Amino acid sequence: MCVLLSMVGCNAKVNKSMSYTYSVDTGDKIKLTLDTSDNYKLTSEVPFSILKDEETLSQGQFITAENYSQYVDVVNSDEKATLIDSGNKDGNEYIFWSYNDSEYNYAILITDSETGVIIGNPVSEESAKECFERIDISKAD
Repeated sequence: MCVLLSMVGCNAKVNKSMSYTYSVDTGDKIKLTLDTSDNYKLTSEVPFSILKDEETLSQGQFITAENYSQYVDVVNSDEKATLIDSGNKDGNEYIFWSYNDSEYNYAILITDSETGVIIGNPVSEESAKECFERIDISKAD
């Protein structure tokens, strides 16, 4: 009976995460939290990277709110850019697009801040979506 209970306990999935808080040029402090289950990892330096099994999938850097607006304008006007999705995640406005069908990018405008984030992924649309779904971005107090 004890062996059975210990085997069941070993199979339980444990959710893990890692967080970093960055002081950015806009004067804001931004917190990134990544779900690290399935061997995902977030690096602490800027530009930050999201890795899986030590392979870099996405890289990101901080931008201003004005830069975010410029990305939106470019996505809407550049014929090499294809808008895939836009909306709101965790209170943050975002756009997701491919450029030349070879690079997949998210631009995120962080609520109650003058800061945004741009995250690029050259691997695939699915990889970019997976990285975006795993990351939580917020203004730190």
